[in-house]
Amino acid sequence: MRIGVVTWDAPGERFPAYDGPVVVVTEGAEPVAGARVVAVGERLARAAAVNRGVAALPDVDAVLVLDPRAEPGPGAVDALRAAARRFPRAGVLGPRLRGADGAALPSAGALPARRDLRRGRLPDGAPRHTAPVGWVAGECLLVRRAAWESVDGFDARHLGPVDAVDLGARLGRAGWLAVHVPAAEVVVGPGAPTGMLESVECGLRRYARGHRDGGRRDG
Repeated sequence: MRIGVVTWDAPGERFPAYDGPVVVVTEGAEPVAGARVVAVGERLARAAAVNRGVAALPDVDAVLVLDPRAEPGPGAVDALRAAARRFPRAGVLGPRLRGADGAALPSAGALPARRDLRRGRLPDGAPRHTAPVGWVAGECLLVRRAAWESVDGFDARHLGPVDAVDLGARLGRAGWLAVHVPAAEVVVGPGAPTGMLESVECGLRRYARGHRDGGRRDG
């Protein structure tokens, strides 16, 4: 499985370790060693930035979407690859997320129910073993290129963390699975979440409207 990497904003210096192509979506046009820079000239939310980055990748089997604060642990990407082989209908796979202090972060969960929409919260509770879930967190995810293209990627109307929840829902409707892979661990460093321009509550309202409309998208 040939993997391309897409990230945005401040990419750090770790990308030469990847054996596939790397695309960095930035507001400016500063060069990044070992990567192709896509300069967009404006601040984009994560969903829109990743869509631009995936479009700039050459032919790959899968895309590793990686928040600039996220650092995959030893063997994490290999564990995601192995799970993708075990689950051929996995459209998107996500690791276990931890903070820099070792604390567990929301990594996966069921799709929001009506009570979650009313409360403005995302249901989490990742399983302890590799298994299908409703959504996996967008800080780090491995998405099969065929699955991504079958749903036209992220819905760029989402400006916050619900982009990954919406992706899981649309992939499910298209016959793909979202799979949580706890054997793959990724540390998310300190700092404000990047590419998050709206709250979970606002994002869930947008998600609920799209769900009522049957998932129709603008443009």
